[in-house]
Amino acid sequence: MEPQLLPLLSCPRHPTVTLTVEQIERVVNGAIVSGRLRCPVCATTYLIKDGILDMIGQHRLTSAAQVVNEVPVAAWAYERTWRPFALSLLSSEHFPLTRELKLITGLAGAGRGGLMVDVGCSNGLYARALEHVRRQSGAGGFVVGIDLSMAMLQEAQRRAYREGLSISFIRASAQAMPFADGTVDVLVMGGSLNEIGNIPAALSEWRRLLSPQGRGVMMSLVAASTPIGQGIQQLLASGGLQFPSLADLNHYFTAAGLRLRAQWQYGIVVFSVLQ
Repeated sequence: MEPQLLPLLSCPRHPTVTLTVEQIERVVNGAIVSGRLRCPVCATTYLIKDGILDMIGQHRLTSAAQVVNEVPVAAWAYERTWRPFALSLLSSEHFPLTRELKLITGLAGAGRGGLMVDVGCSNGLYARALEHVRRQSGAGGFVVGIDLSMAMLQEAQRRAYREGLSISFIRASAQAMPFADGTVDVLVMGGSLNEIGNIPAALSEWRRLLSPQGRGVMMSLVAASTPIGQGIQQLLASGGLQFPSLADLNHYFTAAGLRLRAQWQYGIVVFSVLQ
């Protein structure tokens, strides 16, 4: 956890209230490894442990997808197995990670820096790409990865450390992120909209957080049009995943107050630029 990020953190229950530092217990190479933050309004204490800020604590998992994401082996395997080939399989065309990450960072304007948040970050793939571009451009700012799964965040942190990147990781809900209104310059999400549960609440949170000149870039999956694809999605839906139609997805954006500035579809994969 980068100490310079602390003044930007607010209580998820009281987003207008900045968290106060109750105690910093351990710092390594300038990063906070353990400590406690506190909300001065509700007196809730949030722990920083092993460099990850936990804003949830005890939490009941509500879907099979969430249960799987908490399994350390699944977190370890995610980016080593499924993720590098996912978009090529789902879009029915050659779509390597290099192409995807260049698209995401370019559309997000990562070179401008600022506060950039990877929502539902899993292994931190987008977060690392944002930080690489920010560093290369020489821009100031911070990259934050947020996820509900501690196992995913721990794997994301290990990957960031191996690449020498300073990324702060926070365990928080996509429907209640720890930042004040209009303070986030870039929001990105890579496929997590399909498994986060309450989609309208999550998108309303994007509208709340984006700064006036901020930009959101989302990769999400929509309903399949083939019988085989529909059958697979129905099976996955039993585990808590959602696959809205493109029309329903765009309706969610509008209802949340987000403006759709551009959109591209490759098979069931959709990239959307939002403000």
